[in-house]
Amino acid sequence: MKEAIAAIVPISPAEGGAFAQVERLDTLIRNIGGEYDDNHNITRRMLLLLEGEWLFNEEGLKDIRRKILERYIADGITDHQLALFLLNDIVRYYRTMAVDYEFKTVETSKVKPWGIRNIKLIFSRKLLYASGLFSVAMTADRTRSDKISRLEMLFDMPVIDRMVAICGTSNAENVLRSYDHFLSKLEDEGIRSHLKSLDREGRKDPIFRELKNEGHHFTRELLKLFERTFDTTHPIRRAIIF
Repeated sequence: MKEAIAAIVPISPAEGGAFAQVERLDTLIRNIGGEYDDNHNITRRMLLLLEGEWLFNEEGLKDIRRKILERYIADGITDHQLALFLLNDIVRYYRTMAVDYEFKTVETSKVKPWGIRNIKLIFSRKLLYASGLFSVAMTADRTRSDKISRLEMLFDMPVIDRMVAICGTSNAENVLRSYDHFLSKLEDEGIRSHLKSLDREGRKDPIFRELKNEGHHFTRELLKLFERTFDTTHPIRRAIIF
C-alpha cells in the first residue's frame, strides 16, 4: 500500500506521525473525546472529514465519511439544532493544532521548522477550520437526514470550493485573493526553503513579515465573511462563543 501511495504522493508521512500507519474505521468513531482519543486519532478523523480524498474506491471513502457523520449527528437531534457534537470537535481540533504548534516548534527534541508552520497555521489551517465551522452552520433548521446529506455534499468538495458554495464567489472574493497570495508565495521553492530555515529569531525577516501581515489581513477578511454569511440571529454565533 505504501508503494502504491508513494507513486502518487511522493512525500512520505512523518515517521511515527498521524499518517504513518493504517487506521481502522472503528477506532475513528469510538471513544470520541474519551481518554483514548489522542492527537493522532482526532487528526485522522478531522482531516478525513474536512479534506479527505480518495486514491481509489471513491464509494468506500464516502461510506466511511457518512458513518463518521452519523456518529456525530445522533438520531435524537432536533431540526433547529446545529451539529454541535461535530462543531465542538472541529473547534477542539483547531485549538489543539494551535497549542501543539508551540510544542512542535519549541519543546520537542525533534523541533519542526518554525517559520513555515507559523504561516501555514495562519492561512491553510485557519481556512480548513473556517470551512468546517461554516459547514456546520448550514445544518441549522434541517432534519437529521438533511444535516448529514448537506455535510456529505460540502465535505466532498475541496476547501476553497466549499467556502464558495456556502458564501458565494463575490462574497468570498477578498478571502480568496488573500489566500491566493499565500499559495503563490509557497509555490516558490526558494521562499518555502527560506521559511523553513527561520526560527523564532527571524520574526523580523522581510519575507516572513510580509506573509505574516497578509495573514492578519486574511483573518480579518474571514471574520467579515462569517458576519456577512451568518447574521446575528444565526445559532452559529452563540455556538462558537458559549
